[in-house]
Amino acid sequence: MQAISNLSLFLYEKLFVVVAHSGEHKDIAATFTYSFQDKETIKHIVDTAPIFNAPNSVGRLYIHHQRFTLVPTALFNPAQGDRYLSFATELNEQVDSVIYTGVANNTIQVIGTADKGLLEKLDKKLPELEIAHGASHVLGFFLTQTKDLLNQELFIHASPDCMYLAAFHNGELNLFNRFVITEEAAFLRYLFTFIQQMAFDRSHCKIRFFGNPEWLHTSMESMGRYFKNIHLSIPYQNTSYLKGAESFMNTQLLEAYWQQKLIS
Repeated sequence: MQAISNLSLFLYEKLFVVVAHSGEHKDIAATFTYSFQDKETIKHIVDTAPIFNAPNSVGRLYIHHQRFTLVPTALFNPAQGDRYLSFATELNEQVDSVIYTGVANNTIQVIGTADKGLLEKLDKKLPELEIAHGASHVLGFFLTQTKDLLNQELFIHASPDCMYLAAFHNGELNLFNRFVITEEAAFLRYLFTFIQQMAFDRSHCKIRFFGNPEWLHTSMESMGRYFKNIHLSIPYQNTSYLKGAESFMNTQLLEAYWQQKLIS
């Protein structure tokens, strides 16, 4: 624990991933994955897990959920965060804290919400922890992969029972959203809707799938019946590991391969 320089936390609906980095180069030294069913379990993990009592452990928490929106930085006013979000979700000032993070060389702001109770709990353990919506991590990764795109491409980021979906036309981001997926029919419905909205040719548009298809209750074989140019892709890796920690890549989670470069 003494060697930990900072933490990266990834909070999904039922999964809490903690990545411990070591040293100046932020090598991944250890990872911890917790399953949970309610918010109280998360708070218990923060209270009791030894990793949250390690010295010098600062970093960033990415919270994945449906409540976020994107705003061009040129039009962004931090004081109006709740107003931007009101177009995408309802806000409760008693429990919701508005958060925002710049991506794509700070040209896009990802604005979301965080539970105030959880933030208070974390602040007692990690007072220097930064908070971001998980979409900033995924979108930041997608936008590093846009070199030499075809004129019609879809990117899928899978996590347990959820996906982020992005549509690129002529190399430009046109659509980006997140969906809860509880069955294959829902996955296909959202994918077909994106293709229809973009007026893409289903037989020719390229689809890059990142993650485990089983998380979305589908398979490459099943998807191949509907889409002829779909590829299971391994994320570009910019992470490095201390010896013994590499097994985290077996999870197929994006955070096992790619670390967002924070904007100061």
